[in-house]
Amino acid sequence: MKTEYQLSKHRFYELKHFCLQYPDWKKAYLDADGWSGEGDTTSRDGIKRGDIKSYVEMIEDCARSTGCDILPLVTQEGITIPPEMRYSYRQFFWLLSKKR
Repeated sequence: MKTEYQLSKHRFYELKHFCLQYPDWKKAYLDADGWSGEGDTTSRDGIKRGDIKSYVEMIEDCARSTGCDILPLVTQEGITIPPEMRYSYRQFFWLLSKKR
């Protein structure tokens, strides 16, 4: 039976692994300061920061759209989803699937 916010198993896993990279992207965004390395680091890091920022904002926007504090549940591994958050959890991944 298909329910609201239903995704295929593989699409869900793709999006879940996308979200699990969130902490790494936050760190990489801070590390790409344009002052490290040799060559044209400013433009290279600027492009890198732009890409990373779009991923981070996509996840944060979808989390805000659910209307609850879902961000820690979707960006950390091994978190048990409380029963009252399951609807928002499915909604988050459905919204992310539409944006991605």
